[in-house]
Amino acid sequence: MTRRTAALHLTALALVFLMISSVVGPNLNASLSDDSIQMEAEGRQDTLDVDCSGYTFEDLFEYDFALFELSIFDDWATGDMYANAWVNGSNSPIVRDNLDGLFEGLPGGGNDWISTDERDAVRSIGPKCIADMETRLGMREGTPHSGGVDWNDFEFVEDGIGLDEVNLVPAEHQEARTCTNFGAAQDCKEVPVSVTDDMEINLDVADGKTNNVRWDQLNNQGVSNFTVALNITNMSNAALVVTFPVLSGLRMYDFRATDNTPESGDNCNDIGAPSSTYLPDGALQLTQLVTFDRTQWDLICNVFMDFTTQIPEVNDIPLWTSSAPANGTRIATSGGTTMFAEADTGNQWATDDDGWSLDCTFDADGWSLSTNVLGDFFVTQSANSGDSAQATCVPVDPLGAKDENNTRTWEFGELFTSTAVVSEDGKTVVMTVTPTGFIDEFIIYPHAVQDGYEGLDDATASVSAAGTDVTISLEGIRPGSFSIAGVVQATNMLPYSFMLDLGTIKPNSPPELSVAVNFDGDNATWDSSGIEFTLYGLASDPDLEAVSLSLKICEAETSGFVQDNINWQVDVSIAICMANGLENYDVIITATDESGASASLTVGVNPPVLGEDPTLVIEPAEDGALPSLSMLAVLSMVGIAALLGRRNEE
Repeated sequence: MTRRTAALHLTALALVFLMISSVVGPNLNASLSDDSIQMEAEGRQDTLDVDCSGYTFEDLFEYDFALFELSIFDDWATGDMYANAWVNGSNSPIVRDNLDGLFEGLPGGGNDWISTDERDAVRSIGPKCIADMETRLGMREGTPHSGGVDWNDFEFVEDGIGLDEVNLVPAEHQEARTCTNFGAAQDCKEVPVSVTDDMEINLDVADGKTNNVRWDQLNNQGVSNFTVALNITNMSNAALVVTFPVLSGLRMYDFRATDNTPESGDNCNDIGAPSSTYLPDGALQLTQLVTFDRTQWDLICNVFMDFTTQIPEVNDIPLWTSSAPANGTRIATSGGTTMFAEADTGNQWATDDDGWSLDCTFDADGWSLSTNVLGDFFVTQSANSGDSAQATCVPVDPLGAKDENNTRTWEFGELFTSTAVVSEDGKTVVMTVTPTGFIDEFIIYPHAVQDGYEGLDDATASVSAAGTDVTISLEGIRPGSFSIAGVVQATNMLPYSFMLDLGTIKPNSPPELSVAVNFDGDNATWDSSGIEFTLYGLASDPDLEAVSLSLKICEAETSGFVQDNINWQVDVSIAICMANGLENYDVIITATDESGASASLTVGVNPPVLGEDPTLVIEPAEDGALPSLSMLAVLSMVGIAALLGRRNEE
């Protein structure tokens, strides 16, 4: 990784989320004053001279998903921005390494360890850096535009910015240690940047403040037409949610995406229009989903959204489509909040030029319908709301137009309860499915899932009035806790997807280890010198964990195995045995999996049969696998030829 000087690094980190890319300008860099370079780590963040121009968020962060929520206040000149980014698995070491690299040249920086001191510096200097940056967002009153004019950019308010992170330095991590650099805080801890624990970075309004963004006030405060512009370049996977003040008749009437027509031929034609809805208080809320290929560095994408309060000349009423669930359709729930339709599916149920939302009335208290920022549909039932309820639903457009005579009635209810028990050998789990009576008969397809990875086999079972036991394979599941997920299908019911935490834990099974015999029926194949033999075999783990191998001969240990998938090979020298006058060359091979379970195998090794005394040549081992010989051991080799000769005579 190329790392810039400490003068540039420190503030770059500032952007600790650029605040997360959707709001920060494309360029961002940083510098430290000469004085700040002299300070100790504990106080360094308080004396930084921050300049965050010329750096991009993508130079530092690889996130899996980012959510930005902007609330525009009633003065139409200030607001608050909330941003949260999730960094998972393989991306988290990249982020930790980038942040550690920002401090290269300072105590504890650039050493492949990320510390709590560095974390605190991120929190402290981030607001200063962000305040220097231009945002990607603007709101201009008047004639609609597609660039080429002043956007009336939003800007961050430094003292209103609050920054934080979750799990940048995982607490109680097994690889954590006390910081070793000069000037580290007394309670400083650090972990290798290579750890893969998930992490989050977030921006909010600082304690005691009311806003963290501002812009030139719209003179007519939203009543006259205005355009919201957003630069989405390099926003790889994000959602921007904007909530406007309550304003009668406010609606988005046009949308367009533009690009810089680069020589590569890439374009922004696949950027879809945002969705809109009205909150219970009448406020308009807009959701823009963004995906962008980070490799398209020459492509610049801007989106423009035009708003008005003018009543449209014609406002068509939303209509159901043939994809909408029919009257009487049953929709399964699992208690609490259940997603019953993904956005791509639910959005096909009705159509309207200005968009639509689902308005449902339940016949029982404690039930409600909602969507998330991605547009997925959810039903929520309170703890005392009962197991089922009937809902009468109708599509409604952003202006409230709907056809009360064209409703659909659907039945919502809990489908089944379940328990699970893992078998003693850890190879299967038995899931007991007990139906509630909401559906007379259904088919369930469950499987084990762990950290986003599914087991290798699905089970299938038909469930009716009585409880049913379903045996699920745990092949492909590692030792530890896991969940059970799957799909349920039934006549006149929407497909129901579930994910259940039933407290199941897969026990760890030790590796399986074997040694192959050669054509002579021996375990070992000797070389011509009679000083070294080779063993071959197989080593695998039932839980599909990686297996490491070690070997002991004549009380000396080696780990010089060559492994290729489940096959292994090892060359073993008997020099240490000869040096100590030992003639038993049997070895003990130990296989250990990632969870620490091990299996050992004692392998008998017959002495070599030599036609003549070997000439002993002692060379230093290139891989250092076997213990080195002392001078006394080397001198004792003088008698080796005689020992071998006597054994051949016997």
